[in-house]
Amino acid sequence: MIIKKLAYSITAANFIFLTLPLVSCSPHQASNNQSIKQNNHKMRHEMTPEMTVHGLLLWASMGFLMPLGILTIRMSNREKCKRWFKLLFYFHAILQTVSVLLATAGAILSLKSFENSFNNHHQRIGLALYAGMWLQAFIGFRRPHRQVIPYLQT
Repeated sequence: MIIKKLAYSITAANFIFLTLPLVSCSPHQASNNQSIKQNNHKMRHEMTPEMTVHGLLLWASMGFLMPLGILTIRMSNREKCKRWFKLLFYFHAILQTVSVLLATAGAILSLKSFENSFNNHHQRIGLALYAGMWLQAFIGFRRPHRQVIPYLQT
């Protein structure tokens, strides 16, 4: 039953992500038409692999693994079997940790490869999401331990 719900959730999430329009962002801005054409040419050939890897890392992190980790912890609250509860909790912890590490790799790639003046919305939103993600991870590690739920004592 849980696997069926998880499969439906993953299918729905993938459908949503695949049908959203793709957004492009250029970190360089030019002052006249000639330099715009030269800059776009430069961006297409020199920066495309880094941009692609950056986008894939962050999509895998924030768009796939993090929602999957959230779904597993939500499903663990409904489990009455202590073994399944622990298994889903550890699966959640692994997914969230890998997600944070992938997002960190994407952020490091961004800082090393791109101009980061934080003068456009894409960079500002990315920085805010990154800070919020690490705040959430810190809160997760510092959370108080749960009280033992009566039906999990068996």
